[in-house]
Amino acid sequence: MKMKTVLALLLATAVIGLGAEGDAPKYEKLPEADKQPALVMGDSLMSLLASAMKKELKKANYSAESFVSLGSGLARIDAFDWYAKIEETMKRTKAATVVVMIGANDKQPLQDSGGNLLQFGTAEWRAEYGMRVGKAMDAMIANGARHVVWMLLPDMKEHSHQNYAQFVNAIHLEQAAVDSRKDKVVIYDVRPLLTRKAGTYSSFIMSPQGEALEVRETDGVHFTNVGAKIIAKALVDTFWRK
Repeated sequence: MKMKTVLALLLATAVIGLGAEGDAPKYEKLPEADKQPALVMGDSLMSLLASAMKKELKKANYSAESFVSLGSGLARIDAFDWYAKIEETMKRTKAATVVVMIGANDKQPLQDSGGNLLQFGTAEWRAEYGMRVGKAMDAMIANGARHVVWMLLPDMKEHSHQNYAQFVNAIHLEQAAVDSRKDKVVIYDVRPLLTRKAGTYSSFIMSPQGEALEVRETDGVHFTNVGAKIIAKALVDTFWRK
């Protein structure tokens, strides 16, 4: 069976399953005027997903640009200034909607504005990182984004990585819910798309026809091409396609 058909059936099955559990998030279609231009950006988790998103949006007759920075994140703004890149890219693309995934590389100490080194897992690290996430969201909105689709980190293979992803995802959720952002920032959870059991990591998932689909790379972090295509189709079906 063609991959296009397999993906469509797989996504339909995922949505039905979530609905049965009563946990399916409520997403709204983007207003037609805000569906393009779109901008897809993030760290290495977006490397394949950005390409898949642009192709999927093109199929739906919408335009998009992308920016991906491998190995970067919000922990080392001194090494790569994401705020400056957001401002520059937003001004260049004039994006109405931004799709973001960032945070996979940020399990490391942070240096605050006072020069203090904050260790990961501490309350001080959490507060500083939350400020940075919020600042990134605000930078997109201030530079013209009418909608920000902020994706949570996926489930991870290694226990320590999984704990980290859950820790950071909680921060993303909190920052998106701030009153000044909640009408423009929507959190999108990719995890149900790539697992055989909610809350757990899966290297493979099964299509409705019983075909094993490898959705994650062997490092237990990144997406395969198939995994990226599944997420891209789900995003475009959810927010763009009528």
